[in-house]
Amino acid sequence: MDKPELIRTIRDAHQRMAGAIEHIPDERLLEPVMDGWTGKDLLAHIAWWHDHSVLVIEGLRAGRQPYDGTDPVNSTDAFNERTHREHMDDQPALTRRAFTESFTRLLAALEPVTDEELFADDRWPWLDGEALVETILWDSSRHYDAHRDHLEPLSR
Repeated sequence: MDKPELIRTIRDAHQRMAGAIEHIPDERLLEPVMDGWTGKDLLAHIAWWHDHSVLVIEGLRAGRQPYDGTDPVNSTDAFNERTHREHMDDQPALTRRAFTESFTRLLAALEPVTDEELFADDRWPWLDGEALVETILWDSSRHYDAHRDHLEPLSR
């Protein structure tokens, strides 16, 4: 994979997800889909993870640690719970917009990133031997795959 293929992969996956979301009425986004989360909660969650990639990209490229990954408040579960709590009262229109705008921010953050910065396993010590591309894929296209089955029933 190279950078153009990465962008194509995440853009195509985002378009598929956006297409599915487009067919879900706002009132259905208020229905529970998993573990007490509604469809709009999942959109806010996915938007937050787009912005997570932006935070990581910009932090690493600026020569700083994006956040303290050893602090329990920065665990995946803590991020997810905090995001859910903070966006619980958001209206569906706001979470739809957040989903779209956060993806736009992710694409913009990727523009200056080089292939070496994306794909070298040893480029960013903060990532513990993982290439930056893995964070980006998990925060976007792979994340959509993980939640598509939760959202699809709302379009029926």
